[in-house]
Amino acid sequence: MKTSHVGSFPLEFSLENVSLIARDLHEVGVDVPPYPQLRNFIEIYMEPLVAGGLVTLRGESYFLSKSLGAEDVVFEGRIEEAEVFVDHARSLGFRGLRAPVTGPFTLSSKVLLAEGGGLESTGLANADVVRTMARYVNSVLKYMERLGFNYLFIDEPILGVIVGARRFLFGWDEGSIADVIGTVFKGIGGYHGIHVCGRVSRRLFDLLVGVPMVDFLNFEFHDSPENVNIVDGERLSSRGKVLAPGVASSKRPEIESVEEIRGLLRELLAKARGRVDLVSADCGFGGLSTASGSRREAYEVALKKLANIKKAVLDLS
Repeated sequence: MKTSHVGSFPLEFSLENVSLIARDLHEVGVDVPPYPQLRNFIEIYMEPLVAGGLVTLRGESYFLSKSLGAEDVVFEGRIEEAEVFVDHARSLGFRGLRAPVTGPFTLSSKVLLAEGGGLESTGLANADVVRTMARYVNSVLKYMERLGFNYLFIDEPILGVIVGARRFLFGWDEGSIADVIGTVFKGIGGYHGIHVCGRVSRRLFDLLVGVPMVDFLNFEFHDSPENVNIVDGERLSSRGKVLAPGVASSKRPEIESVEEIRGLLRELLAKARGRVDLVSADCGFGGLSTASGSRREAYEVALKKLANIKKAVLDLS
C-alpha cells in the first residue's frame, strides 16, 4: 500500500510554501503526494474560464456569460504551484504524483444561470453546461499529465448530493453521469481516480465502481464511519477497482494515534478484500484549524496526521 493526500493545506498561498510542503511531504514519507492546493479549489480552475470569457465573476458569484461550444473549453493557462511542485518532486524521488482537479459537476454547481435560487439555478441542472465543463477538465488533466503527474484525480464533493440513497437529482441518471466521467478521462494516461467527501450512498459507490475509466475510489471513513457499510470487496475485485480510503479527520485537530488508524485500515482491508491503496486523510487540510488560529500550527498537525497514516500503512503492508 502507498500513502497519498487529497490536496489542500492550511498555509497561506505562496510558491515558497509550495516548496516547503514538497520537502515536508518527502520527509513524512508520503508516497504519492498532490501538488499543494493553497488556493480555493474552485477558484484555481474557474479563473481560466473567467479569463477566457466563458464565465463572468460578479462579486463572489460566477455566471455563465456566453453560449457553449467545444472551442470555449480548452485550458490554455498555467497552474504555477503545480509546475513548481513538479520541479521539486523530480529531485525528491516520490513514487508517483497526484493531480487534484476539481470535477465538472462541482465546477458546474458554482456557475449560476440565473440570479437567486439554489442548486437548481446553477449549471448542475443543465447537462450542456456539465458536458462543457467535462471537456474543460479533460484539457486540464492533459496539461497535468504533460507536467508529469501520473495519478489524475477529479474532486467531486457534489456527487454525494446528486446521487442519494433513493434517487438522482437534477435529471441525472447512472448512464449520463458515467458518460460525463468518461469524457473527463478520455485520452488521459496514468491512473484515474475520483474523490467524494462526506457521506456516500451505496448507489453512488455502485455507479462509480461501474465506470470503466476510474481506477481509484477515494472516500472518507474517519468522520463518516457509515461509509464502511457501502464497501463491497467483491464488486471492487470484479471491476478491477481499488479503494483509496481516508482514515484520519481532515477537520478536527486531534491527532489520531497509529493504533486508531491501523484499526480502521484493518477493517477496510477486510471489507475491500485487500483492494486498498493510496491511503490518506478524509479530505484536504485546507479547513483544518487549531484553538490558537495559527496556520502554521494547523499545518504541523496535518503533517503529524500524515506521519501516523504512514506508520499505520507500513505496519499493515
